[in-house]
Amino acid sequence: MSLSKHKYIPSYDFPEELLSEIFKRLPVKNLLPILILSIYFLEDKSIHEFTVRSDDSQCRKYCTFDYPLDLPACSWYAQSNGLICLSNMFGYEPDYNPDIYLWNPLVQKYKTVPDSTRSTLTYKEVNWNALAFGYLPEVDDYVVVHIVKPRSTSEPKDSFMGPDAHLDYEKYLHSIIICVYSLSTNSWKEIRQDKVLVDYMSSNHSVFVNGTAFWVGCDLLFQLVMSFDTKTNVLQKFKVPDYMAPCERQLDNPLILPFGHSFGYFVEVDEFDRVDVDEDEHDGSPQLDIWVLKDGMSMENDMWGTCSWKKKMSVGLSENVWADVLGIRNNGEPIQAKSDKLISYDLDTHEPYDFVESCDHLTPSSYYENGFKAPFVIRPFVETLVFHDID
Repeated sequence: MSLSKHKYIPSYDFPEELLSEIFKRLPVKNLLPILILSIYFLEDKSIHEFTVRSDDSQCRKYCTFDYPLDLPACSWYAQSNGLICLSNMFGYEPDYNPDIYLWNPLVQKYKTVPDSTRSTLTYKEVNWNALAFGYLPEVDDYVVVHIVKPRSTSEPKDSFMGPDAHLDYEKYLHSIIICVYSLSTNSWKEIRQDKVLVDYMSSNHSVFVNGTAFWVGCDLLFQLVMSFDTKTNVLQKFKVPDYMAPCERQLDNPLILPFGHSFGYFVEVDEFDRVDVDEDEHDGSPQLDIWVLKDGMSMENDMWGTCSWKKKMSVGLSENVWADVLGIRNNGEPIQAKSDKLISYDLDTHEPYDFVESCDHLTPSSYYENGFKAPFVIRPFVETLVFHDID
């Protein structure tokens, strides 16, 4: 049959559903000129229809974004669905800055989040505060969660001494203020909850999974994880795996990272931390333990929830392996640095293997020295056109 006999169908007659599927599969760099040419036809469509996923399972592709010259350098950051949230509110003077920024590195534009009623509290006015950032696909919205425990409603635990210290400690209100920012409305809402007996909350790491923010902290007795569900406004806390629970065995740098549809709890432990094995069975070398939250969580009473932890694996850290977990592969395997390489671990055999033969191209200088943190993290990145049309 002659090709000339086929009826030509102009592109403007293609079904809208077909065009949408085509656009979803195009790289964003190819969508930008299409967007510019078609801007008048897209007034009634959500720009998120054209969000595309760019995951490289081997982590061998990378790109470099120029940091905006007028955006202050920030020590805290989190990324979700193509946007990066940044802030310096956890710094001490003169580095303290309560501003929160949302930056889209793809289109090289950012937005300063308006102040909440609690954003301007300084480190002198709070016992602790923490941030989390995430995307809610159900309502196509980005949210920032800022949780604060003001000093005015509590006392540091160091001021309580003696056998009845916990009784005096509980006399205070221990109010927690939860501020939630919505990008779609460009506004904050505030929730207050009293009798939240959490003495410390790490501001370094947070996880946002299925609309819920998670942080690591501790009270007078236990290490714990606190969560806030942005859909139900429920705040709760639950204990970490049993052998890490006693206060005298608090671990300095526990890390939580997304793990499938849940999250994992990553800790480096040595012979002084472990109480779940016999001393004769342990050679004293540091180990990386990975615990995964399973079967969800349920509320009991006094904010305490119940949950079940499963140890995914425990591996010895050989010489020159950086203890920091830099990221998680799509299959759940953790990524660490060893000398100038990136390594990962088989979840079945627990054996390490070279993941990227050299990561020198990821950073301009060596950081493999004690006291230095990795200058990069590895996270799945999703491109988005949010902020493309702001000045």
